[in-house]
Amino acid sequence: MGTTVRRRTNAVTEEAIAERRAEILRHTATVIVASGVAGCSFAAVSEASGFSIGMIQHYFRTRDRLVDACIDQRVAESEGEWRAISEQGGSPAERLSALLDYAVVGEKDFADAWGFWLELYAAARLDESLREKVNERLIFWHRMFHDTISEAIDSGAAKPRRPVDELAHALLALSDGLAMQAVNATYGMTERRMHELLHRFAADELGIDLGA
Repeated sequence: MGTTVRRRTNAVTEEAIAERRAEILRHTATVIVASGVAGCSFAAVSEASGFSIGMIQHYFRTRDRLVDACIDQRVAESEGEWRAISEQGGSPAERLSALLDYAVVGEKDFADAWGFWLELYAAARLDESLREKVNERLIFWHRMFHDTISEAIDSGAAKPRRPVDELAHALLALSDGLAMQAVNATYGMTERRMHELLHRFAADELGIDLGA
């Protein structure tokens, strides 16, 4: 039976401390993907990261704070990744297409990216506090879709048959549902098929050529 090698914990600079916290949170996300929120304990994160339980407690105090900080980091990473994509420019239609691409293909592996959020959705159903935290942070996603669709409409490129807010909700619901199917291969759903369906739905609803 192998022995976990513990990392040295003598970082002193603010930069080193921030990187250590970020590394702990990256491993926390990995644990959540593999074992769910219920399986995310200090011991599990310690085993995955190599940091001692005491060190993890020093930074995050409680398991709830650890999970909360992990959610914040994932949202911040998503926001930063989308900003980088949107800053590449392009027409409103191209930006909307890029956003739909991003819902399927990002810097993280599909199963890892969506596995994390699907585990949180499942846990949030039975945990009111977690549900409030998740819902608060997911406002970012609604804002991305709402603003990008609005830009396409304002430019004259899109002529939707529904209100912007309704379209944003519909695209998010479709994205979440298809991702759940693709992660589990339900009904034979795949990442590629999810990508095609998202683009086709948005194109039909907005009266715009997005090209899948």
